Amino acid sequence: MRQNVAVIGAGVVGLCCASYLQQRGHAVTVIDPRPPGEYCSLGNAGCFSRASCVPLGLPGLWKKVPGWLMDSAAPLSISARYAHRIAPWLWRFHRSSSMARVSRIADALHPLLNCTLDKWRPLVARAGVRELIVQNGYAFAYESEAAFLSDALGREIRLERGVKIELLVGPAIREFDPALSPRITHLVMFPEQGHCPNPLRLSRALAERLQRDGAHFVRHRAKGFESTGGRVTRVVIDNGTVETDAVVIAAGAHSNELSSQLGSKVPLETERGYHVMLESPSITPRIPVMAGEGKYFATPMEGGLRIAGTVELAGLDAPPKFARADALLAGAKRLLPELRHGKVERWMGHRPSLPDSMPVIGRSARIPNAFFAFGHGHVGLTAAAPTGEIIADIVSGGEPDIDISAFAAERF
Repeated sequence: MRQNVAVIGAGVVGLCCASYLQQRGHAVTVIDPRPPGEYCSLGNAGCFSRASCVPLGLPGLWKKVPGWLMDSAAPLSISARYAHRIAPWLWRFHRSSSMARVSRIADALHPLLNCTLDKWRPLVARAGVRELIVQNGYAFAYESEAAFLSDALGREIRLERGVKIELLVGPAIREFDPALSPRITHLVMFPEQGHCPNPLRLSRALAERLQRDGAHFVRHRAKGFESTGGRVTRVVIDNGTVETDAVVIAAGAHSNELSSQLGSKVPLETERGYHVMLESPSITPRIPVMAGEGKYFATPMEGGLRIAGTVELAGLDAPPKFARADALLAGAKRLLPELRHGKVERWMGHRPSLPDSMPVIGRSARIPNAFFAFGHGHVGLTAAAPTGEIIADIVSGGEPDIDISAFAAERF
């Protein structure tokens, strides 16, 4: 049955939900004060990472945290002013890092992420941007055997779930890509992975196709809901209301503000991530490469070379700390020692993250015509299209292809 569906959020997850809903015959209204794709979706590393079933919280991670907090270039930073606010989230994060819990998380994430390219390809074809999926793989680069061995558990988790992994060592690394530093001792290859050379253009193409097929974009902030008989009938925006038969909350780091009003409060946090975009780079890696020690990606993009990564826990309101971006630039020159470039653009965005590294996807337990699609953390681009199809399935009265029970808001 055709419904009028309001999708709150014009990031890549919301756009994929809207796209799949529209293909199922529903009328779609997308609500977001920002233009499509111009918030967190703008600045990601661009990877379609089928291999990202490994949660951030692994056994023993806490041993590294004190050292990271003393190093301004480390993968993790926690604002002293925000530490008391983030403490309950960090405790939940720690509780999710037991080996038994990690295995269950990986089992849930793998089927969601492994199908990413299968779910993305119909969307990019429909939007006329097939060239924005490149499937040449990516690699993790390590400067020592100790660093390589420290990530062994992640490789084991992936291999157990069928992820293809190859290893290059010694001179074979430079033979594969002469741009990489001779310091690199181990290059772990993931040949089945893909990347997007322009995430913003991808989001804009999805939005343009949605509009051509009749979707409405409302450039206002969603503030709340009006309900009748236990069902949402209107989304309250900052200049009025939008009538709807169903609502999808895909508002990224702001989603808990809205889901809480529907009775589903979740421990959603923002992992502030940074990137530098390097114009006219003299060299780029052959494929996207992650620095194994620094946990940042160097991804060739249409506009240059993007160096993206790090986690900063400081909340939604603190100003950017662009020294984090400058550290990424220094790391890029270590990874690619012959790198020269033009203009440098610095960026910070808010990854919507939950302490168990899993998103919230599914129907509200309390409001039958409300649906959740948020909290994707580091896998927003990867999981966007699979999430969009899942939401379209359940809004339309069907069942998704995979078990999504692990992603319920009620797990907290």
